[in-house]
Parts: sequence; C-alpha cells; structure tokens
Amino acid sequence: MATDRKGKVSLTIRARNNKSKNASSNDASKLKELNSAFESSKNKMNSNNQKSAKKDKKAKKDTKEKKPRKLNAYMVFAMEKRESVKKNNPTAKVTEIAKKLGEMWRALSDSEKQKYKK
Repeated sequence: MATDRKGKVSLTIRARNNKSKNASSNDASKLKELNSAFESSKNKMNSNNQKSAKKDKKAKKDTKEKKPRKLNAYMVFAMEKRESVKKNNPTAKVTEIAKKLGEMWRALSDSEKQKYKK
C-alpha cells in the first residue's frame, strides 16, 4: 500500500520477480473502501479541529470580559489575620487554620465586621 500526493491510497501487487502489476477488480474495491475511510476520517479530524478552535476562541472571549470581583469582608479579615494564626499554631494544617479563622470571624460583632467592609 502506498499514498499519493493527495493522500489517496493505492495498492500494488508484487510478483515473484518484483515487478508491480495493476490491482485486480477485487483489490480495486478494497482500494475504494480504503480511500473512502481515509476521506471520512480526514473530515472528522477537520471538524474536531474546528470545534476545538471555536471553544478556544470562546474561552478567550469569556476571560477578556470578566472583571475581578472585590474581596468580601471575610476574605479581607482572613488575609489580615492568617499570619498571626499561623504563628500561634505552627503545626496546624491549612484546614485547621481555615476553621480557626472562621471561628474568629463568627465571634466578631457586627461593628467589628464593618471595619473589613470596603
């Protein structure tokens, strides 16, 4: 089996003396099947590439339009207090630190929480 410049498949049969002969009618039908299968797989690959290109363009478009949100009051509080909690609990895991910050936030009064709202 060999392919030409256009990508079509051709069959040649080699005789004992290594001279090529044209394909028989049975081989010709196989050749047509192979070429049609090749064309259909080629079309599928092109359609998949087009779909992925559209997704990429859409993803880029979405990221351009989104603006970063302001941090809420709890996030400002957590950023400010995280270092002190880490110093007080050096062996604490990240989840334990987050729980501790949550407890501290719930313990604050509304007037104290207002300081972190901007």
